Amino acid sequence: MSGKRRRDEEESESFEQRLVNLVVRIGDKNVQDLPLHLETLASTLSPDIKGDSRDLIIDSIFDAVRALQPKSAVYGTLVGLINVQHSAVAEEAVSKLQSELQEALDDHAPLSIRGLCRFAAELMNARVLTCASVASLLESLLNVEAEEGVLPCRAEWFATLVLDCLILCGSQLSTREGERFTALLAKLQAFADGRATRPMPSLLRPFGADTHKDEVMEHFDALWAVVSECAEDGSWSFPCLLTPWRVFTEQFIGAESYELAPVTIPRHTTGCTYPSLRRLRLFQELPSLAGRDRRHSGESDAEMADDDEAFPAPLPLGERVLIEEYTWMLVNAFADSHKDGAKALAWQQEAFGLESSVSYVEVVFSMLMLLPTPRNKLVYYSCLLLDFSKLFTPVPHLLARAVNKLFSELPRLDVELRSRFVDWLSLHVSHFGFNLTPFGSAWAAHLSPPGTPPAERTAYDAFVTTLLQKCVALSYHERVQRELPEVLAEHMPPKPAGATAWAALSVSDTEPGAIGTKSAALLSRLRAKAEREDVLSWLDRDIDRAQLPVLVVHTLLDAGAKSVSHLEKLLDKFDWLVTHASADAAARVQTLAAVGSYWNARPAMVWLTLRKLLQYKLTDATAIVGWLTVSDAGRPLLETWGAWDAIGEQLSLAASSQRSATKAAEAEAERHAAMHADEHSGAERRA
Repeated sequence: MSGKRRRDEEESESFEQRLVNLVVRIGDKNVQDLPLHLETLASTLSPDIKGDSRDLIIDSIFDAVRALQPKSAVYGTLVGLINVQHSAVAEEAVSKLQSELQEALDDHAPLSIRGLCRFAAELMNARVLTCASVASLLESLLNVEAEEGVLPCRAEWFATLVLDCLILCGSQLSTREGERFTALLAKLQAFADGRATRPMPSLLRPFGADTHKDEVMEHFDALWAVVSECAEDGSWSFPCLLTPWRVFTEQFIGAESYELAPVTIPRHTTGCTYPSLRRLRLFQELPSLAGRDRRHSGESDAEMADDDEAFPAPLPLGERVLIEEYTWMLVNAFADSHKDGAKALAWQQEAFGLESSVSYVEVVFSMLMLLPTPRNKLVYYSCLLLDFSKLFTPVPHLLARAVNKLFSELPRLDVELRSRFVDWLSLHVSHFGFNLTPFGSAWAAHLSPPGTPPAERTAYDAFVTTLLQKCVALSYHERVQRELPEVLAEHMPPKPAGATAWAALSVSDTEPGAIGTKSAALLSRLRAKAEREDVLSWLDRDIDRAQLPVLVVHTLLDAGAKSVSHLEKLLDKFDWLVTHASADAAARVQTLAAVGSYWNARPAMVWLTLRKLLQYKLTDATAIVGWLTVSDAGRPLLETWGAWDAIGEQLSLAASSQRSATKAAEAEAERHAAMHADEHSGAERRA
């Protein structure tokens, strides 16, 4: 009996998953035959949508609408076809749209708000929603500008939302609600004119006040350029704009349309964010900059010709902006899986038949270099660019060109973005054998001559030095030096070399009680694979407790100094030894001090070692911050490379741990409350 029940459950789960897959994957393989596939899907879902699977189908459509926003037209048309056969189901979807959109507005979930508004525009195209009710929705979104004391970024975000919807439904809205459409355009024109008098704050520009208007394109400006051009020409058609609803216009006209109930837009509250795509134009050389970039690039005439030949042809304005929008949507949607995100973008390029590599690289760089902070972690964008390098032939060339472009503008580039740029580049080249050869000739003209005093070094020199330091931290000195172009050799950091407490040998250091002799004895026991209990017993018996942290830490660091992987292996194998040496708070501080004294001449290695100790849970953030801020030996390290990055990491980890503990406590409280309620209910029944 239990076996049969299990088979029934598996079959039910399989059936539900098949339904979800049918909805989610529609249009993934063939855009040309999309209307036929949609019609087939609507017929396939018809028997199930009348039964117990109605909620599952509707929920799947709404999940796809939020996550797969470039396919908004697909799901709007699907609901339109369902409306022809099952009007009650479409009416339920309209009601759900209103409640979901209101909830997203109340929670200020910007990506969901955008996906649901796009869905409303497409439902209007499919005549599921009345044109008047969608016009009212767009008007209410645009009216945010009239709020008293409204933040410019808030007003602009809602205006951008309206522009996004107009690109989808402008053709229908201009025909069926001409006066209201014209009024919307007039308000948007007035908003655009007002923006011209309020330039973007310099702190948000990649090159500060020196940012040229053609180097960055704001989200509103890009969409307004498309909408105004379409409204002027009267053409709302693009190769990458899906419009499957046009095929079914006659069927939709005969079906019932529904009013979208009004939504209330809450006022701004603390915590609300307004994400936008601030486009960094890396491949649009300005007339005033082009000659300078070429002169100092170090490229020969032949190399320049090859470069131009390999560079993909630019897309027209409309296609370029829309592809960038789709890319931004999908990159945000697949933040939990870079591989799925890259696959979705590969499908997009194949489906529309447009060479999109330039847009893909520019959009990901724009998101990575967004000020004040990117939406996702740097490693996500790095993984995406690596995936692009494998999937799209032009991308490696484009990345090299983007790197050289940003490098040539380093003195103008925001300091925070320089740090982000070097972090990404060190991670990227680590996947290609730390090969910096593609950049050597282009960077050479910017670097100071050999022997230049440190005080006269430029931002270019500092960037290359920091890059090589980070590369060494990701691997080891010999590995990075092996592929290093000669022109960059002078910036290579010295090979990391620690200083043990017994480095300066004297006659007394060879005596049985000297610390150098004790270190040799400890290392001999570890290499001989002595039992843990025997080693700890010997340490407790023969080693002064105050001397123990230095002895253990310096011995392990010296044995693992060849590379990071050597150190990791030792910490993984002998974590018990470090734990024994740092048994209390005072000993933990001594352990950190021993790390600092060993790598005294190489501060970068101090931070790397501390990260590894944290990774293996051999120290804690409190001990690190305390040592840095209180200890005479620790405080000077606050002035070195990586110090505040390390402290920031500890604060982030502490905040993350606090959030996890809070969630666990809340879950436990809810569990106890439920148990208490059950007990109370049982007692009442017994009474």
